[in-house]
Amino acid sequence: MVILKYELKRHRKYILGWAIALALCVFVMTPTYYSFMDVSTGDLYETLGTSDFYKGVGVSMEYLTSPLGIYAFLTSFFMIASGIFGMHFGIAIHTKECSERTSEYLFTKPHTRKTIYWAKAFTVFFGVVVVSMVYLLASFLALFRSGIDWGEFFLIALSLMLVTLFLAAMGLLVGILFSRNRSPLLTAGLIVFVEYCVTSFSNIVSNRAISFLSPYSFFSAAEISKSGFYELDYLGWCVLLFALFLVLSYRVFLKKDIQFRS
Repeated sequence: MVILKYELKRHRKYILGWAIALALCVFVMTPTYYSFMDVSTGDLYETLGTSDFYKGVGVSMEYLTSPLGIYAFLTSFFMIASGIFGMHFGIAIHTKECSERTSEYLFTKPHTRKTIYWAKAFTVFFGVVVVSMVYLLASFLALFRSGIDWGEFFLIALSLMLVTLFLAAMGLLVGILFSRNRSPLLTAGLIVFVEYCVTSFSNIVSNRAISFLSPYSFFSAAEISKSGFYELDYLGWCVLLFALFLVLSYRVFLKKDIQFRS
């Protein structure tokens, strides 16, 4: 509990900064994109609707011209930002101990490695939940209007948190395996970008097998709109990988050698 309180206090500005930034983005940009609802069904509509761009982001032009479609479209891009936040947070919370030369101090205190690991993991996951809940609240205020399926809205908003939690767990594993990484933000950005490109590529070529390699494929807004819930095979795969990342990172952390300064 001591380490958890310290880590939360240490990273509170970072968490709040991301929460405020994403909340402002969705609150300001969602009303702006309502202008897309006025797109006619002429040649421009047909051209945009069949382009690879919309296939890549997993939405149709018809869906995009609805309030929830606009929100889902924007959320698919905000997931890149939230994914970088989760991945970077997971990596940096461990790599900072090496880059700031505090690992020796931390591991010579009367706390077990189990306590240290879970305190850091819970700090990351708590930060992700805070950012996601603030995003959800801002989204609700931006979309507060009649005629919206609030169940579908909640599932789309919750998907941002699930993807971010997944990438945060992956970040914990990466941070523990490569604890001497001095560029965690660059690493996080590259991994998230590759994952997003994998999803776009799988959508364009219509290859479902490839989509299982990226968390951005797990919670498609189009499928949520069609079936009213997440696809169970993607959801199960996401939970399985999430648990696997935690187990692997935990086991590696317990056995990892720490190089002390002489």
